[in-house]
Amino acid sequence: MSNNNSHIKIFISCHKPTAYIKNNIMEPIQLGCANKKNHIKGILHDDDGKDNISQLNPMYCELTAQYWAWKNYDADYYGFCHYRRYFNFTDKKFKEDPYGNIVETYPGEYNIAKYGLDEATITELVDKYDIVITERKDLRKMPGHSPSVMAQYVRAPLLHKKDIHVLLDIIDEKYPEYSKSAHEFLKGHYSSFCNMYILKKEIFFKYAEWMFAVLEEFCKRTDMSKYSTEALRTPGHLSERLFGIFLTQILKENPGLKVKELQCVYYTKTDPEEPLSPVFPKNSNTIPVVFAANNSFIPMFATCLQSLIDHINPKYNYDVILIQSDVSPENKAILLDMVKSHKNLSLRFFDASVLLADYKLKANAHISVETYYRFLIQDAMPDYHKVLYIDCDLVINGDISKLFETDVDEYILAATRDPDFLGQINGADQETMKYIQSKFKMQDPYNYFQAGVILFNEDEMRKAHTVNEWLEFASTPYRYNDQDVLNLYCEGRVKFIDMKWNMLVDCNHERSEVIEFAPDAIQKEYQLARQDPKIIHYAGFKKPWHDPSEDFAHEFWQYAKQTIYYEELLAQIPKFQLKYAKKNQRQITAKVKNKTKAGVYKTYSLAFPYGSKRWHKLKKLRGKSY
Repeated sequence: MSNNNSHIKIFISCHKPTAYIKNNIMEPIQLGCANKKNHIKGILHDDDGKDNISQLNPMYCELTAQYWAWKNYDADYYGFCHYRRYFNFTDKKFKEDPYGNIVETYPGEYNIAKYGLDEATITELVDKYDIVITERKDLRKMPGHSPSVMAQYVRAPLLHKKDIHVLLDIIDEKYPEYSKSAHEFLKGHYSSFCNMYILKKEIFFKYAEWMFAVLEEFCKRTDMSKYSTEALRTPGHLSERLFGIFLTQILKENPGLKVKELQCVYYTKTDPEEPLSPVFPKNSNTIPVVFAANNSFIPMFATCLQSLIDHINPKYNYDVILIQSDVSPENKAILLDMVKSHKNLSLRFFDASVLLADYKLKANAHISVETYYRFLIQDAMPDYHKVLYIDCDLVINGDISKLFETDVDEYILAATRDPDFLGQINGADQETMKYIQSKFKMQDPYNYFQAGVILFNEDEMRKAHTVNEWLEFASTPYRYNDQDVLNLYCEGRVKFIDMKWNMLVDCNHERSEVIEFAPDAIQKEYQLARQDPKIIHYAGFKKPWHDPSEDFAHEFWQYAKQTIYYEELLAQIPKFQLKYAKKNQRQITAKVKNKTKAGVYKTYSLAFPYGSKRWHKLKKLRGKSY
């Protein structure tokens, strides 16, 4: 036993660097260290000390942490959870998935209060009980609808049903005092899962001594040399059932023990996300370029990336960052392959879900939640002073180093005015005019800019507001989402640049009719931009991959052809056209129905004027009031 001593210690089992809840009670421990070359620095390891079973981790799973704690740590309470799973220590009940988990994104600071993961709350609860476990679930109501614990194990496709019977034989032969409880528990239909519990020292030691002895005997009797990777984990699977058996027995022996069942919180993202430092040497001509996309938008991002590659300036280094939350490893590999031959171009990925997990951001049919990712740049890239943000639904037709050279000192950002919005407020759309009069209180809405291409002065962004404040602003629903937020909170500190750096296409060949309402100078600037666009922005509901006849679509396809996603993009065209045709048909049908109803009502009104004798007679015949 080591000299370590704690009142309560909850060990977090992990096998790789991970984010975790940090306090003096939670203690991360790396598993399977005896089989690994690299140990994670700053945490415990299951091969520390002489008495450990770290080498058995492929079979024993998280039990190697429990064995290490049993033999090497001194505490009043021993608790165990996983890098993905924690207890909910509050008395509030949260919605669960079908498997009985509260599903969260990331174990960040915001979780501490929500689930009582602070030292005071944990201590106050644990001190009241002898045993804390995950909630026992009725297997008949869970996926698979198993009638018993035994049936659930036997039905597991990658496990061997004989093993649970070997386990029972061992208990019957060597530990007959547990035999009745074992059969009773396995025939029952309630169980807790994940080998998560917090036990008083004497209870934990009794359980560990019995459980590890049973599993040692099981391994002696069972040839697992031909087992699959999952089946090799059988001792770990069996231990979940052994804990249920042990709990059944100890509560019979000590009915006065106090037991608390808690919900389990499951985290989908646990990889630690560190801020991105510059990838190229300091004082080099580096242009940090940030994009944002989800996995389904990767073919479009790849096209945009190809257009950037085709116009890189050899005098500059391009540090390209894709802010994302779900891009697959396969797509990441393809994108990295696109840039590998360019020594002055680097591509990196930043997971935004870590920073956005506690915010309810609104998307709509044409704007995805990824558009909010630009607010994260100031924290994600703390060493950069100036960053170029570019949407993915565009192509680059010129040297963006010239745009990056724009002096934004004393400004928060540089961007182009939005000719579409200015046309709307100048008479093309009454609803937009009402919006700026009632809710969107810009001092001068004619300075509204388009946010698809922005050169950020990140130093000034940081001075203006924290990321939390920006995201709080964005949590309020606006008509044009984060674009409205930026316009509202950056007004008066925007440097306007030539519209050729963000030339909006004539979406569905209708935008031009709106821009005709814009002020004369804006119309002229837009027309000049169309003659020599450096960045072509396919903003709007209809894109080149929806309809090849869209404005400037040929520019998109010339870059798309150079990517591996070309055929995938082509395949989207008929899908969208069918969807669009159905939508048009519904609109036409609705108009016809409305016209027909109006015609019928007009004829009816003429034949049966309201209040007339004929009207009263018809009312009696139909038995209804009109």
